[in-house]
Amino acid sequence: MPIDYTFVELKELGLPRPLNADVAAAAVKYRGLASATVAFPDGRLTDEERHALTWLLASYAPADSEPQTNHQIMPLTATTVGQVILAYGKGRHATATLVGRGLPAGAEPPSRDLDQLRQSLTTTYELAGITGVWTVDHLVKLHEALRLVPAADRSALRGVEIERVREFEGAGGHNKAKFVYERGPWSGSLGTLKITDAIFRDDAIGFYGGASARACSPSVRDILHEVGHVVESAACRTASRSNAAWAVQSVGGRGYGPLERVPKDAVTEAVQLRTDNDALNELGPTLSGAEAKAQYNALLDAIEKVQAWITASDEKGVYPQENALAQLKSDVTTKLTQETWKTYRDEIVRWCDAQILEVRWRAKFKTPQGNDITPCLRNFVVFVNEEKVGQDLTPYALTSAGELFAETYAFWIVDPDAVGRHHQKLRAYFDDFRYRRAD
Repeated sequence: MPIDYTFVELKELGLPRPLNADVAAAAVKYRGLASATVAFPDGRLTDEERHALTWLLASYAPADSEPQTNHQIMPLTATTVGQVILAYGKGRHATATLVGRGLPAGAEPPSRDLDQLRQSLTTTYELAGITGVWTVDHLVKLHEALRLVPAADRSALRGVEIERVREFEGAGGHNKAKFVYERGPWSGSLGTLKITDAIFRDDAIGFYGGASARACSPSVRDILHEVGHVVESAACRTASRSNAAWAVQSVGGRGYGPLERVPKDAVTEAVQLRTDNDALNELGPTLSGAEAKAQYNALLDAIEKVQAWITASDEKGVYPQENALAQLKSDVTTKLTQETWKTYRDEIVRWCDAQILEVRWRAKFKTPQGNDITPCLRNFVVFVNEEKVGQDLTPYALTSAGELFAETYAFWIVDPDAVGRHHQKLRAYFDDFRYRRAD
């Protein structure tokens, strides 16, 4: 079954004045509720709060008798609000549970100074940076979201940039946040988590958790959804970034720190075959001796083979196999022994080493059909299919296996019992950290 609660933007009713036990009871009777129970598990309710919750529970009761649970921010008095779970069960029995006063606060951040908090988050999670225009309140919510990420998953955040933007252009319904990275074997960036104004829009309307886990703001859960994508793609991104750094260094470029972005232009140039064919053609007629000419012809054959592979990759998407690349390395090493060919020999070997890195990356992060997939997601899909886990955890989870993973990850952190109610083995999959074993 789908996660069995939500929150909605309720019509503003405003608490009536006066509001007492008789007014609240009249609302319960008018809405046809069989019972209206009010609870505050962690403390006492004032009479004013009890009457308000009873009246709100009745006033927002759905017209039909289908079970429904909403996690809402609701008024308790004329000047205060609380985190309230409105639960409507079978037979028109209803319960309002106050799980906290005020808005979900989370843990106190290390500082409420904007620059200090930005620096603290960047350092603590080894981020590439936190960019864009932030308010202290919004940065505090980012702090809360990252604080909830399991310790073993925090390495996935290394080198990620978190960017605050106003909105996405042409994003359709996906307008709150998104994690973007280049899906390829030579990406010099570890990705960017973009957060928009819209992600904070519902924080005064509802909350997640509260019943069996600490309540959190919707923006916190939505950030954790994107962190799910960060975690799922960690091995893929790290391998790409490592390849990019190696490529630049392989042609004499500088080394890059683990959090630095490797310039794309430098990577693109580094993965090319760097042979001066014009100079080679001029050299040919000047050679004397059978051995020199034989090695020259062997070099031309090797370059021709490489060029054929490059053409096939560009035009048909057909890439050389690792064993073929290893054989070419062996051939040029054993056949091109004269010092004349050292520069060309070393370059062909370097190019083959680069291609072997790409072949291995593709074997791990591409399906046989050429589609992108990570080992983490591949194993998750196998698990979901084998255990017949419904993809309808949430409406958004239905859009793809990747979104099912990210939605599960976020809910597993903020309300693991809700994941268990959907499918107990799905919760166990995350409780046991099985999602990390494939990487």
